[in-house]
Amino acid sequence: MADTSSYSSAVKLMSAYLYVDEAHSVGAVGENGRGVLDYFGCDPNDVDILMGTYTKSFGSAGGYIAGSKHLIDHLRVNSHAACYASAMSPPVAQQIITSMKIIMGEDGTLEGKKRLMQLARNTRYFRQRLKQIGVIIYGNDDSPVVPLLVYMFSKIGAVVRTLKARNIATVGVGFPATPLMEGRIRFCLSAAHTKEQLDKALEVIEEISNTLGLSYSQMPRYKGKIAYGSEDELE
Repeated sequence: MADTSSYSSAVKLMSAYLYVDEAHSVGAVGENGRGVLDYFGCDPNDVDILMGTYTKSFGSAGGYIAGSKHLIDHLRVNSHAACYASAMSPPVAQQIITSMKIIMGEDGTLEGKKRLMQLARNTRYFRQRLKQIGVIIYGNDDSPVVPLLVYMFSKIGAVVRTLKARNIATVGVGFPATPLMEGRIRFCLSAAHTKEQLDKALEVIEEISNTLGLSYSQMPRYKGKIAYGSEDELE
């Protein structure tokens, strides 16, 4: 995740546009679940084009683009994806609206807040344990999308198949989506994951990191016990 506040001033000096893709962050990070802008305390007005998807945190379909009225009007008229696309079906739209209300706390409960806290808790624990295993991971410590570097293209399929056989679903990502020698496996964490499930996955990851040679990290490994957090945090 990038701190957009560090880019906004530079963008203004260069008379450029700032695009922010919240696909992996909206509904998942930030105190209010509003994504990286919320996480870093940035002003949305400093972003020219803000976009994201409804397929992840909202469990639905489609996506969104936010910007100035002039920009959105231009896209509505000139974008083929907008002009020739079918309208979103009512059940899909209702799923998005309901998810938003839960995340924002407008459903009259604290369920959204609790899920955000649980997701953050799962994310920090999972990432710290992976570092302890000795694999290399990318991204911010609070990002629930966790890329594990396997580097060689041939290892992507081997790792995905091996994990699938152990009932662990992952996403293999390689060239051209990544540089040729920076293939990776993506873990997508959820607030619904329990500590027991995470520990089981980590146990398998540690096992295959030895058999398939994934422990590339040269950083010193913390030998102590990684804390999962207190249940009181979720009350």
